Parts: sequence; C-alpha cells; structure tokens
Amino acid sequence: MHGKLCKLVLKCLLAVPLILLVDYCGLLTHLHELDFERHFHYPIKDDGLATSGIDGYAFLRMPTFTGEAASDPPRLTILVKSAVANVQRRDAIRRTWGYEARFSDVQLRRVFLLGTAEEGQKDVAWEAREHGDILQGDFVDAYFNNTLKTMLGMRWASEHFNRSDFYLFVDDDYYVSMKNVLRFLGRGRQTHQPDLLFAGYVFQTSPLRHKFSKWYVSLEEYPFDRWPPYVTAGSFILSRQTLLQMYATSKRIPLFRFDDVHLGIVALKARIPLQHCDDFHFHRPTYKGPDSYSSVIASHEFGDPEEMVRVWNECRSANYA
Repeated sequence: MHGKLCKLVLKCLLAVPLILLVDYCGLLTHLHELDFERHFHYPIKDDGLATSGIDGYAFLRMPTFTGEAASDPPRLTILVKSAVANVQRRDAIRRTWGYEARFSDVQLRRVFLLGTAEEGQKDVAWEAREHGDILQGDFVDAYFNNTLKTMLGMRWASEHFNRSDFYLFVDDDYYVSMKNVLRFLGRGRQTHQPDLLFAGYVFQTSPLRHKFSKWYVSLEEYPFDRWPPYVTAGSFILSRQTLLQMYATSKRIPLFRFDDVHLGIVALKARIPLQHCDDFHFHRPTYKGPDSYSSVIASHEFGDPEEMVRVWNECRSANYA
C-alpha cells in the first residue's frame, strides 16, 4: 500500500510541471478559443458606447504645412513612424526616399510621427523648426503605443491634411522605392486603383498563446482563434477615401495594442477590402545589387541608415528607386 502511494505521489509530481509547461506554451488556451468565422465581434464587451479614446490625446507639434491651402494637392503624403531617438534614420530618409522635391511632376509631402521621451525633446523642437515635418503626439514613445502613433497620424491626416490622393504609412527602418510606389499607384491623376485602396503585405494568422512570447495575447483580451486579415503595419498605402472611412469607423473601436491587427479590425468593420502586394516586403529580400530590387516597393529590416542610403543610391543610379 505504501509503495502504491509513493508511485501516485511521484506521478503527481511529474504531472504538475508537465501541466504547467503545457499551459505556459498555450496549448490548453487553444482549446477554449472561439471560432473566428462564427463568433467574431469587436469590441469584446460592446455596450454601444465604445470609443477609441484617440481624441483625448493632444498634438504637441504639427508639420508647418498643415494649414496651407495647396492649389495642387499632393499625390502622396508619406507618414513615417519614427522614435524620438532615431534622428539619423530621419535624416537619411529626408535625403533619400522621403525627399519631397524628388519629382518635378509629382508633389510629395513627408511627415514623421513621434511620441515623447524623457530625453531628446529639445532636439525634436529644433528638428521641427528646421524641417517642418514633425507630428508629435502627447504620449510615451513605446513599442506598444504604435497603435496610438498610427491612429494619431490618421487623425491628423483626416482632420488637418485630407487633400492628398494617397497616404503611405511606413516605419523608419524601411527602404522604399518612391518610383515603384508611384508606378503602383499610377503617376497621373487618373488612376485605375479602386477608391477604397488599402494595400500592402496581407497576413491572416492566429494569436500567440504561449506566455513567454512578447506578443502573447490572453483569451480575455482576444478570445478568437484567428485574427482578421491584416496588412503589416510596417508599410501600407491608403487612398484618401479609405483613410477617411477607416478613421470615422475607428472612433467607435477601442485601441488594440498591435497596430496592424487594430487596422485589420477597423478595415473589417468598415468593410474595406485588403489588397495584397508581394512587393511590400515584411522580410527583407537578399540584396544582390540594384537589379535584385527592381520591383521592390518597400522592405523592412533596414535599421542601419548608412546601409539604407547606400542601397537606395545604388538603386536610384540604376533608375529603380
């Protein structure tokens, strides 16, 4: 009898860490997920009074051209998500793919989206005066505030600068070929693109339930087994009509901490179709000279501004950037 009891205790001791490991890896959580197709609704707890709360955040600085009455509205406004400390990246972008006067026949506008940080505020103030392209919101510049950064950019564009034909949202660690962007859109005012354009690299994935992940999501936060289809937030293009329609819809949707998922939810609620394009690269294609980037619209993983400038200059010399 004593031996059986010892074996039982031993089995329990072995089972407990196994159960904890299974739970830590999220395997048990998956059993309780709701089917996305049958049950999806957002907000999770909708009392009819849901709001994004985005109106509660103030703009500390706006680009100097915000209030201008342009007789020739921009073809494209570029909104670059940056961080206060990333001065070198912003300078590199101003000299390369973000250079506003690059084309004589196409008007471009450039904006950098920033939060606040304990250090660097004086430098940002100088940068805003020097370049006139800083849009800074009154929130802490942190990774999980990227949704705030994106939505404040959409709010500014919708309420203060809604004259552009298209809006390119892009992170500051991207290489961009503006020539390929304009080719994708069509350079002239007459374009074959749909009015409701939301284009980029489209994903449909599932929430990560393993608790050791940086992107862990609990059932309480999101109980469904799949995300809505979403465009990676590193680089995407909106038409003006899409921007206005998505921003109007977003006012009734609480902010989700992953900006790409949040935009996917907003697009689904606003009935905006997503357009996938392989030339928006989430994973950086191997660079083997300008010809290898001849069709690239945007590519992630260019955190080194000197490398980005070098690649962009080489591609521009080959007439690809």
